[in-house]
Amino acid sequence: MATAAATLGLALAATGCGTPPWQASTSPTPTATTSVAPAPSVSNDLARGSLKRSLTAGAAKLEVNYWSTLDLAQWTPGVPKPLNLVVSGTLQGGAKGQQMFLSAVRVATIATGADGTPHVLDAADDVASVAPGYLISKPSSYQQVLTLPAAPADSTALKITLTYELLIQSQPKSDAFLRQATSDTIEVPLVTGSTPTTTP
Repeated sequence: MATAAATLGLALAATGCGTPPWQASTSPTPTATTSVAPAPSVSNDLARGSLKRSLTAGAAKLEVNYWSTLDLAQWTPGVPKPLNLVVSGTLQGGAKGQQMFLSAVRVATIATGADGTPHVLDAADDVASVAPGYLISKPSSYQQVLTLPAAPADSTALKITLTYELLIQSQPKSDAFLRQATSDTIEVPLVTGSTPTTTP
């Protein structure tokens, strides 16, 4: 009997060493959550139909107007897009009769893919066919339609950088010229099956 009592006592002691049910861990099993990134916002510099910019290059001040004869609702990735521009200039502090010429317009276009990957498109440069360039001193101006190339099918926006290369007479009637350049960038969204949010 003594042996049985001792055995029962050990069993009760062992039971007493366990963790009470009310102290057991009740932490829930973690579950995976999925976050949805908001659609990227793309600026639309032509949202109002046209855009006017003032640029400077040294003493030269340029006034540039941009627009497109192709409705922006038709700016889809796979089609070439016309970009119209008019450029005229003045010289700050220049002598009377001192002329300014536009020798080239360099156009670099980057298309942004749906995953954010940039795609460099072919250049759409316009180099003057006359020397020293196109006269743009007011009231003269440069007017041109530049054709932007088609973009990859998954493109959602275009970033267009235009560099204006100038030749400015060192003095009236001089054959010596000063070189200047200035750049401008405009952004336009493309119409796709899932067009990103635009901001004017």
